[in-house]
Amino acid sequence: MNSLFLFLPLILISSSTETITQNINSVMTMSWTIEDSTWIQIRLQCKIKLGYCSIGLSSTMTNCDMFAAITDGKFVTLTDYWATSHDTPKSDKIEGGNEDLVYNYGGVDSLGYIDITFKRKLSTGDSFDQVINPDIRGDICWGYRNNRAGWTEHSDYGSAGFVWATTSANAFFKASNGSKEDHGIAMSVAWGALAVVGIFVCRYFKYTAWWFYIHMSFLLTASLITIISSSQLYKDDAYSVENIEDDTNVHSRLGMLMSSLVIGECVFGFLTSYFKIFTENVQVMTLITRAHKIVGYTLLICGLINCWKGWVLYGDNTGKSLMIFCFALTGAIFMLFEAYQIFVRNGRRNPLALKISCTENEVPGKYKKMSHMKAIALVRKGKKLMFYDDLVIDVGHFYLSHPGGSFMISKCYGEDVGKYMVGCSSYGGNLLPYTHSLKAFSYLSNLAIGRIKYPKNYIIPITEKPQNLMIFQLVFEKPLNDHTFLAYFKSDDFKMANSCSNLLWIGKHFMVCYKTKFHEIIRRYYSSIFVDINKWAYELGILDNFQKTEDGLVKIIFKVYPGGKMTNYLNNLNAGDKIIFKGPLGPGLQLKSLEGNYLAFAGGTGLVPFLDLVYIAWKNLPDGNDFFLTLFVSFKTRKDGFALNILEEMQEVGGKWLKVYIITDESKDKEFLSDIIVETMKKEVSGAWICGPSGYNRYYTDFLVKNGLEKRKIIVM
Repeated sequence: MNSLFLFLPLILISSSTETITQNINSVMTMSWTIEDSTWIQIRLQCKIKLGYCSIGLSSTMTNCDMFAAITDGKFVTLTDYWATSHDTPKSDKIEGGNEDLVYNYGGVDSLGYIDITFKRKLSTGDSFDQVINPDIRGDICWGYRNNRAGWTEHSDYGSAGFVWATTSANAFFKASNGSKEDHGIAMSVAWGALAVVGIFVCRYFKYTAWWFYIHMSFLLTASLITIISSSQLYKDDAYSVENIEDDTNVHSRLGMLMSSLVIGECVFGFLTSYFKIFTENVQVMTLITRAHKIVGYTLLICGLINCWKGWVLYGDNTGKSLMIFCFALTGAIFMLFEAYQIFVRNGRRNPLALKISCTENEVPGKYKKMSHMKAIALVRKGKKLMFYDDLVIDVGHFYLSHPGGSFMISKCYGEDVGKYMVGCSSYGGNLLPYTHSLKAFSYLSNLAIGRIKYPKNYIIPITEKPQNLMIFQLVFEKPLNDHTFLAYFKSDDFKMANSCSNLLWIGKHFMVCYKTKFHEIIRRYYSSIFVDINKWAYELGILDNFQKTEDGLVKIIFKVYPGGKMTNYLNNLNAGDKIIFKGPLGPGLQLKSLEGNYLAFAGGTGLVPFLDLVYIAWKNLPDGNDFFLTLFVSFKTRKDGFALNILEEMQEVGGKWLKVYIITDESKDKEFLSDIIVETMKKEVSGAWICGPSGYNRYYTDFLVKNGLEKRKIIVM
């Protein structure tokens, strides 16, 4: 019940219980006496002559039971309030409750200040009153306004940890002194700025040299701020759950969850870096990386939500406004960059970009012209370079960015990595296989430091069309076995040289590309072949005749795999059907002259470049030349092979410079293959070429290095 009171002289009430007095600040003082198990008497003194002072039974005004004394300079009004937010509270009666404050005495004192004493039950049973639990730690908040009549926005306010003590020994009062506001500011900076920037650079700037340091330092700083700032609040959190309002409890528990998660996130982050740099366990690394990513995004979302919730509880309109701005800005930036990622950075290769060529590389003019020979020379001097189509890319700082681990990067220095960028699994097996999606291409152009020109006269242009978008049509296909085919293509705009007039051309390949009816881009790489296999067989006397093909055709050999999108597409082409070629690409064999002792390992269709090498050596080697080639050819079975009769005949013809081992599951050499290779390596090896599936290439590379061959002498194709 609202009551108006004239000042009454203080009446000292004797009691066997102790009266506790607490100075809240220089303006407000509160005294209380726990009279018995039912009632508490409270005296509120405020140096206010026009305005009000109020006490709330929670740390903030959100869902808070309040009592307020409002003065117009002559009279004091005492009211039981319920605040749902930091806006003007309403009386319990208006909310549907009861007026549970019982006036005792007091009003305006002799100096014109508020001095009023009242009582209420510890537990009123009113849903709009909070229970006062004696000698149990909780919170209070307060606010006052001076020199302005009525219930208006406070001129000062605060909160404190507090105990409604029965004795002075149990008394406790610790004002926040802005600690909650400082905590809110710290957490907003941590999760509204540092975490956002840290995750942003990790997602969109992994091709840079600096992203990792920004990501690590910003996220680590945000984590430390969270742990330190939250700990400052938690260390005084001895409050029972019953004394904490639900919203504050949720906010606090979410903060505790974040404090735990940031520790786990830091552990995941360091483990991710460790596994990327020091191990080759792709599956464990992938699991940890995904856990790191999931926890990171969870923390960011929880952090932003909890910052918002904190400012709502705290009642700071500026904080709420800044968080709304942060939400909007973060969402807008992420959406803009995601759109940029899809439609601009990946635009030439992304399936959504329907009208743009799937093969064209955008290379800024600042990229200098380079050659494969020059780039490989730099690799041998320690530069961490690779090739992708017609680009030279520097991956020196990319080992921490590559999701498959730095070991994948280190094993590919000097290689053309285009063959891995086709969405196929390279490592990892059936559990979490490591694949490259089309999004991987966007990183490559950002890592580029140079561009390699197409070899002159390999492809002879008839028109002015560019070689990164050559349209060829199928002439015919010839089966080499049940699942391997030799395909001939021609173009109205380009012709391929009729013969290999430059040793540096051997082993180069073309990127072959088409778009499905759903505009999915399928791209694969195939070595081209100069020699006409049928003509070669005729020259060796294996065939009685051969059919000459027209000049200028591009020839590729491919094996059809069950479920293979490109090989089945090629196998289903009809004469006249068109497909896109780009090239020639890749470093090839990097052979300057037919001199030296070489090893070659061919797995499946990886035999193609060595057919050209053997044919050219046969036709061009002078007597007494010191060139020698040991060729290891691997097929599952002999029926899976092609051109094997030619190679066997060539070994008879070129016995002085050629040794061929054909390895199949049933061949006798398979059991002793390792010993044969080691024996062959006893003579100084000038170089080794390896061309086959990824696992095949890695196995023989590691084997040769383990047995003493310098890595710089090995070329993986």
